[in-house]
Amino acid sequence: MGDSGLRPSGLPLSIRILVFLTPGISLKRWMIVGGLGLLSICLGVLFAVQVLLSPILDPMTATLNLEGNNSLLKGGTFVATGMVLTALAAHMLNRTLSNSRSRRSYLPLIDSIYIDRVLATGPKIVVIGGGSGLPNLLRGLKHYTTNITAIVTVADDGGSSGRLRSELDMLPPGDIRNCLVALSDSDAVMQELMDYRFSTNGQLDGHSFGNILIAALSNIGGDFYKGVEIAGEMLAIRGKVVPSTSSKVTLVGRTISGQRLVGETEVGSTKEHLGMVSLDPHCPPAHPEAVRAITQADMLILGPGSLFTSLVPNLLVGGIASAVEGTPALKMFVCNVAEQPGETDGFSLPDYLEVIRHYGGQGSVEIVIANNNLLDGESATIYKLVGPEEVWTDHAECVLADVINEDQPTRHDPAKLAQTITRTYSRKRGNRTRLPRFPYNPFPGP
Repeated sequence: MGDSGLRPSGLPLSIRILVFLTPGISLKRWMIVGGLGLLSICLGVLFAVQVLLSPILDPMTATLNLEGNNSLLKGGTFVATGMVLTALAAHMLNRTLSNSRSRRSYLPLIDSIYIDRVLATGPKIVVIGGGSGLPNLLRGLKHYTTNITAIVTVADDGGSSGRLRSELDMLPPGDIRNCLVALSDSDAVMQELMDYRFSTNGQLDGHSFGNILIAALSNIGGDFYKGVEIAGEMLAIRGKVVPSTSSKVTLVGRTISGQRLVGETEVGSTKEHLGMVSLDPHCPPAHPEAVRAITQADMLILGPGSLFTSLVPNLLVGGIASAVEGTPALKMFVCNVAEQPGETDGFSLPDYLEVIRHYGGQGSVEIVIANNNLLDGESATIYKLVGPEEVWTDHAECVLADVINEDQPTRHDPAKLAQTITRTYSRKRGNRTRLPRFPYNPFPGP
């Protein structure tokens, strides 16, 4: 493993100057205060040694009621004022720099400050989902704001997560691990480490290192969510990741023919259309942090991700759907770019929206984000891309854009999707909490 993932790319000087000039970075004001303090000290020394500057400085000394006083009093006053201003500026600069360096010492200083000072003032965004779709979205959004809360399903029962869930009687960490990595500043190297899977002839075979780490931190912290918080601090994530519920739940599905499917693995692998899904136990209580984040959000995003196994399970948690309907946030639904075998074969854009409203409420969606890049000819058929409607009649606004990853046509492109979402937010709600003028990504890649 090389260290290239830890090292930020060399950004052009023009961009770094723009970052430095960005309002709210808490450097310029204190540098100016410090400069004024040094100037005041210099003037005080000149007064004390009786350098002839009266024609220039008499108006200033008159304002301070020092015009008729001796040179030592004038000098002492200016020196004392300058020392106070300089000390204040030094203290505030040190505090700003220390706070930023303590969390992201591997980044250039200006990058750390921009992330901690500017992106931290961005809008509060809540994203709800799971699987591979949600991390893809987070990789793009984290370059616009650090006020992100990812609410993640905990119904997974397959692979390493399923084994840890069974053996340690804990919530499955897999989807949460993926979101932590996606929000990490050093996601290139952490993806390699956190997603590393052991290949042995023993009990570790197939286990993800990241899943085991979260399991260990949960035991140390005494609580699964506490373990996730500690992992987030270790990864210096831009935001936070919250399980939709702290209860151990099982996803149950029923196909249109009446077949009962138990567990996310069975539900997700069915070749028949689903008639309904539910959780066992029914309507488990939502995690308090999840509900709080939804009610305080500026923007709420449902999806992308597997409709019935990643997105809907969150809406089945008690309190989540009602919080989604009641929040004053701008509510978006990001439709998948391709059909999913079994789950959504033949689904149109209105079909996806109907399912979301069935489980999340009629007021759960104000804007639909959909892909309009259907590739060329045969590719669209091979990948079964979900196309836009010729005539859109729904009351929700439909925003069409090229959001597809052409190297992996069944997935969204993180940068394209984030840009579409943030532009839509700025157009609809940008007069409230503004997004930064430009996304800022010091790392190569998405």
